[in-house]
Amino acid sequence: MSSENPELPYWLALTRCLKLGPKGFALLRGAFPTMSQVWGASRSELLHARLEVGVVEALLEHRRTTDVAQSWGEVERLGLQLITITDEHYPKLLKEIYDPPALLFARGDLATLEGAGLAVVGTRQATSYGLSTTKDLVAVLARSGFTIISGLAYGIDTAAHRATLEAGGRTVAVMASGLDEVYPTANRHLAHDIVQHGGLWLSEFPPGTAPLKQNFPYRNRIIAGLSRGTLVIEAAPGSGALLTAKHALEANREVFAVPGNITSPTAAGTNELLKQGAHLVTSAEDILNVFGLAPAATVALPTLEPELEQLLQAIPREPIHLDNLARNLQLPVSVLAPQLTLLELKGYLRDVGGQQYIRVV
Repeated sequence: MSSENPELPYWLALTRCLKLGPKGFALLRGAFPTMSQVWGASRSELLHARLEVGVVEALLEHRRTTDVAQSWGEVERLGLQLITITDEHYPKLLKEIYDPPALLFARGDLATLEGAGLAVVGTRQATSYGLSTTKDLVAVLARSGFTIISGLAYGIDTAAHRATLEAGGRTVAVMASGLDEVYPTANRHLAHDIVQHGGLWLSEFPPGTAPLKQNFPYRNRIIAGLSRGTLVIEAAPGSGALLTAKHALEANREVFAVPGNITSPTAAGTNELLKQGAHLVTSAEDILNVFGLAPAATVALPTLEPELEQLLQAIPREPIHLDNLARNLQLPVSVLAPQLTLLELKGYLRDVGGQQYIRVV
């Protein structure tokens, strides 16, 4: 068993005792100088640390059935980094929440945690409006210096991570499982892109932990805890995104919400947040102003020929299908499609999928 910090294998082994949790770790840290001493402590010594009897019994059984060296070897093989709550790399903002995790598992550049973090979360069933809004907002926020933090889930989370990478920014994916597997599996390529572009994967769960339903609320508190503020883009009532916003409020952080269609189920949660006093967001500047930051300089778009300028003015800021636009303009699709491609290449238009286009300038 090898480690630059000989205590790390014991932190890891104790983390695998599910009944211990952040509160139990805090009690142990107050009662024992090192985690190796915890591993060798007697039942009476553990009870003296004010652990509940059930937690002590679970810990004693866990010690009997756990091989510290084998557990550490698994993490070494995976090439994961471990950050204890006593480590200088442990995020300062996360340490301020009610129940900060005692140990974090990471893959990627730990310097990512030093930047100003902004959580961007929302529904997995995102609409084209939600996805395009995420891309527009995050592009400016990432270029303006925010590290974008999200949960790698489908929908808004995925859009936030991708938009950050496209803007040349850095992003943190906080996972509700061990870092030996990426969940959802469809986002494996995205997850690897995050690391390759200077970002980070983060989890409080040791390798081998499945993405169980009960893990996601714990994951959400980390997303909020790492961040100076949380931006919610589309969320149904009772969703995990709203729970993240609740964690942000409890940690005295800013909460932002994008308004949505009052008839849309995915906007009900964000509209309710606005009623409760969340900052209303219709542009990235609304967030930057709260933190006293200036937006990054924007690149001037190329001048359009009169024909393309006239076409651009006819395209709405809501998604419209190619066939419907061709019908409205009384143009053949074969003529219209190349013009739309030109507008997209010049940065005035976006294809949001399914042959639907939206004007972004």
